[in-house]
Amino acid sequence: MKKEARSYAYPALTPRISVDDLPARRWVECASCIEFQAIEHTTEAEVWAVEHLRHNSHHDRFRIVRQIGWKLTPRAVDSESVTA
Repeated sequence: MKKEARSYAYPALTPRISVDDLPARRWVECASCIEFQAIEHTTEAEVWAVEHLRHNSHHDRFRIVRQIGWKLTPRAVDSESVTA
């Protein structure tokens, strides 16, 4: 992963930015294989799961994953203002 992509995927926390302020990525994934689909709403997850099950009759377990990435610098860890 290029440095620019890492910075976007894992923004640094600052006194003005908390984890709650960061964008989240969501996807639905099959628990039986590695297939997944990015989603905005849970209805999209249901549609994808039904279609996936039609093509893979034994793949009947799914999960929705919500991920937020961030990074901390050593200086930020020493600063109480980041987590306060």
